[in-house]
This record gives sequence, structure tokens and C-alpha cells, in this order.
Amino acid sequence: MAADTPRAETAIEPSRRRWRWGLFSGIPIGAIAFACWWLTDPLEPASTLVASIAEPASPNPGPTPTEPVSLEWPRDRIDGLAAKRRLLDILRADQETLRNVEGYTALFHKRERIRGVLRNEETLEMKVRCRPFSVYFKFRTPEAGKEVVYAEGRYDNHVIAHGAGFSRLLIPRLKVAPTHPLALADSRHPVTEAGLHKLVDKLVAFRELDLIDAEAVTILDQWADDEGRPWLRSIHTHPVQEPERPFAKVEVLYHPETKLPWRITSYDWPKAGDSGDLNLAEQYTYDDLHLGDSFSDLDFDPANSAYAFTRF
Repeated sequence: MAADTPRAETAIEPSRRRWRWGLFSGIPIGAIAFACWWLTDPLEPASTLVASIAEPASPNPGPTPTEPVSLEWPRDRIDGLAAKRRLLDILRADQETLRNVEGYTALFHKRERIRGVLRNEETLEMKVRCRPFSVYFKFRTPEAGKEVVYAEGRYDNHVIAHGAGFSRLLIPRLKVAPTHPLALADSRHPVTEAGLHKLVDKLVAFRELDLIDAEAVTILDQWADDEGRPWLRSIHTHPVQEPERPFAKVEVLYHPETKLPWRITSYDWPKAGDSGDLNLAEQYTYDDLHLGDSFSDLDFDPANSAYAFTRF
């Protein structure tokens, strides 16, 4: 009998191994989900300040005038040095206008080419506070309900975001630096560059560069879109690709009353052997823009009960 014992144990060993494998093979999915859920950083207590929650933005019925700037846009097409000087003066006036604005809301549209692939247009509700810089996005399309918030000086100056749908079951919320690869997975620019006032600052810098660049081409004219809405327009092209020139062509549409830029469309430099139209690199559009909104800390606090950053 004693001699039979090892054979009996040997016979049942495979079944023990199968039992152990069955026990542990079911762990990974549940463990990952549990870890992602409970290791998500907790939110700080919500601000006690009262939030001014913006009403959902509606489709833009057309440009809504606010206080116009004093500089005149040319009635007819102009180019050359005169166009460069006129536009730079207008953009500097835009800077002054926005320096006196506390915040604003808009319906923001963006379309970008990322890693060589042109993405579908995204539409987001947007709130911006200029000082301290803070921004909140809520997606309408394509991931309806997705939210992103950034508030300078809060949460280690990190972006806090959550997805929509099934992904939230595994990862309720992310907290990453604005330049982290996860934050830039679906965007060409960090959230710290978002906002109309940031766009105007960039445009001023490029137009100052144009002023001392004889080869840079600037055209100012007036244009109507497919819906018949009038716009002021500037077109910028450059014959030679240089490090300080990220795009071969840029077209900007300005509100006919305020002269603020509402849409910017940029085209990539052609690659060797390319012919035909330039490839769209990025396009950003502001609709239903409302300047002068006042916000509290709670408007840019992920712990805000009106938002969905907390666990289900």
C-alpha cells in the first residue's frame, strides 16, 4: 500500500494544478478594475463658493456683437505691409479687450490631424476664467458627457478628466500633467493653451514676426460663409518652411463687429512629392461666444456636484 501512495498523489496533482489555475486566472480582470477604481485619487472637498453654471450653449444663430474696436477693417482687399500693420493693430486692440474680460463661455468646435490622421470634428461646451486661468470642457460629440477641467494652482496644476460610457467603469477619473501623453492622446495642444485670449496672444506673436518678414504674405478681405453670414478674413502664407512657421497657410475669420477671431484654420506644409491642396492640420471655431461672464472656484472644481467627476 505504501508503494501505491506516490502514484495516487501523482494522479490527483494535475487536478490540483487545474483548480489553482482556475482560481487565479479569474483574478486579473476583476483586480484591474478594482485597482483602477479605488486607486483613483480622491477629489478635494468642493468649494463652498456658489458656482455660476453656464446654460448649455446653443447653436450659433450668427455673430453676436459686443463693443466694437475703433480700428476699421478694409472694405476692399488689401495685402502687403499695409495689411500686416492694420491687422497687427487690430489684434493688439483685441488683446486689450480681452485683458478686461473676467471670463467667457462658448460652444467650441475643433478638428485636428493627430499622428497623420484627420479626426472627426469635436464639439464641446466651454467655460474659461482668465485670472487665475481655468477652463472647463463638457463634450457634446463624439463622447457626449466627457468632462475636462483645469484650474491654475489647484490639483498640482494637473488636468482632471473622465471619459464616457464603459471606460468610466474601469477608470473613473484621470489626473495627469497637461503635457502628459495621456492628456495629449487626442489633442495637438495642452489644455493650458486653450481659450480665445490665448489664441489672440499667439496671433499677435505671429503677426509681429510677419511684419519683419518680407516674404510672409498677408491678405485682408471680407467673406461670407455658406450660410450667408459675413466675416472679416485674413489669409497668411509663407513660401519657405522654417522652424518658427508651423503651417504653410493659415486662414482666420473675425467677428464683423468685435473683430475678435472666431475661427482659425491651419494647413500643414506639403511633404516632398505632394501635389494638390494642402492638408488640413487643425481648425478651431468659437460659436455662441459670451464675454464678461463671472465665475467662482466651484465652476472649475471637479468636486462640483453639477459635474460627473465623482464615482458613480
